Amino acid sequence: MNDLIAQYTHADEDSRLVRQNIARMEFDTTTHLMEKYIPQGTQITEVGAATGRYSLHYAAQGISVNAVELVPDQVEILTRKSQEQQINLSIYESSATDLSFIDSDSQDVVLILGPFYHLQKESDRQQAMAEAYRVLKPGGVVAVAYISRHFVAGLFAQHFPELITPDVLSELSEQGLVSHEAADQFFRVGYFCTPEEIEQRVQQPGFELLEHAATDGYGRYVSNGVNGFDENTYQHWLEYHFTVCREPSLLGSSNHGLVIARKR
Repeated sequence: MNDLIAQYTHADEDSRLVRQNIARMEFDTTTHLMEKYIPQGTQITEVGAATGRYSLHYAAQGISVNAVELVPDQVEILTRKSQEQQINLSIYESSATDLSFIDSDSQDVVLILGPFYHLQKESDRQQAMAEAYRVLKPGGVVAVAYISRHFVAGLFAQHFPELITPDVLSELSEQGLVSHEAADQFFRVGYFCTPEEIEQRVQQPGFELLEHAATDGYGRYVSNGVNGFDENTYQHWLEYHFTVCREPSLLGSSNHGLVIARKR
């Protein structure tokens, strides 16, 4: 836990989703997919809110938002931003495994758009989903983002050849973990899913799977082109991406994926 907090203390999460087109795609696709599940009057809890890119986006529309974040540094930034922008939302310092301050059956939507990247223990992954299930109203919707372990292996091949060893690849493939000391700390505190696993994980507590999408698609493999797009071209590419992001063959190759499910 301390290593995870250290990883995100002073991290530039504030601009991660806006500084490149390939990162913008993640945010734009997520909000596009969630649009029909978040009408006015919705009560949202975002777990792992970081500096509030999503929480502030929805709260600015007049939607009631609980923003939950583990890292004190990120909570401080989120609090300051909400005050500067005069956006009202409730902010809590806690983890995905403890939403005890939120009433059962009280939320319309729970967003888990980061914590699953780092829940390395099976018991924590189960607890996070159990807490989301508990606080959601019957018929409420959960959205869970994950990082594909297949993408991570490809990333190592492209940028970190020193990690292309039988031990590293076996641990990643079989456990979704990277413990090698030569790996960046982000990977060492990470947990990486397969598309099949995340679908099973989300459905276990009693959710019905609604959608599964590749939020980046294969954009990061053609990043030189996508990042060079002007705004008009980016919008054309984004509209195309929306039409193919649910394509099953893209799920494992995308950096980020998103599953959306409904509480039975």
